[in-house]
Amino acid sequence: MRKNLIKKKNGFTLVELLIAIIVGSLVMLALYMAMVMSQRTSAGVGRKVITQQDTRAVLDIMASEIAMASFNPLVQPATWSPTSLAAAINCGNVTGVIGGVAAIFANKGILFADASNIYVAMDLGGPIVSGKVTYGTIGDLENEYIFYSYDPGTRAIRRSTNCSNLFQILGGTALGSNVINQTAGIPVFQYFDRDGQLLPLPINIPAIRRIKITIVAETAEIDLNTKKRKRMIYSTDIIVRNHAAFSPSP
Repeated sequence: MRKNLIKKKNGFTLVELLIAIIVGSLVMLALYMAMVMSQRTSAGVGRKVITQQDTRAVLDIMASEIAMASFNPLVQPATWSPTSLAAAINCGNVTGVIGGVAAIFANKGILFADASNIYVAMDLGGPIVSGKVTYGTIGDLENEYIFYSYDPGTRAIRRSTNCSNLFQILGGTALGSNVINQTAGIPVFQYFDRDGQLLPLPINIPAIRRIKITIVAETAEIDLNTKKRKRMIYSTDIIVRNHAAFSPSP
């Protein structure tokens, strides 16, 4: 009887301790892996949310500004004259070159348009009178000339106002995402006529009635779980009513 009691007081055997250590280690490892996976998932979701928010914000700004192309509240034909536009641009030359793209004055408020660039003008500040001629005041306010450009080299959307330098507003890795329209084979800008037909390049600018903007964005960092970057596609359509009013039907 006493021998049995002594044996029970001896505690765990070495084998039992080893089994307990192994089981405990496995449990701790499982908890650690679950925590790491949770952190990675959370970080990936965070990067995706940031890219979504930035892309949507930029797309909304682009849509609201481009929709104002050809805005001319007092319906002054001289607003879109080459003399008025060239004088107002004040880029150091009469062509109004921004990012290698020259304004074409006959196009009214859409001075240039292709798959990666759009250059718009609007009269937000009202007219000025010079002698007996009333001119528009294009260029007297900060956002009356706006140029958007997609740069596939830096994978960024860039913006310029009134002949200022081009600044990256979305993409370019440093801003937390990349714009990869070229890689995806999707143009940033598409143009449609009054019948809803896609206009081929080079764009017949007076025929533009609707503009579709599409941004293909991806997170700058690779998701640690999927080993891939998160990709998102956003698009919106703009009816350029002011441009239609000042452009003859094609």
